[in-house]
Amino acid sequence: MDEAERVRLQFLLGRIQQLSNDHWHAFRRPRQAMGDHAWVGGASAKSFDQRLERSDAELHAQIRKALDLVQEKIGRPLAG
Repeated sequence: MDEAERVRLQFLLGRIQQLSNDHWHAFRRPRQAMGDHAWVGGASAKSFDQRLERSDAELHAQIRKALDLVQEKIGRPLAG
């Protein structure tokens, strides 16, 4: 990896982290509204809540994976 590639990866790492910071709570409000009974209950609401919970966990896992992959790549030595 050359220095230019390392700089691009550092930028990418910062961008992923910023997106994570900006959107980590994307599913929180709908789930909170459901918990506050703002939505009609029943089986469909429970199913939707479970899908939101799974999606939230998947979003966090994928963001973590992206951060880890870029950090791993940055940790490799420069081509010399």
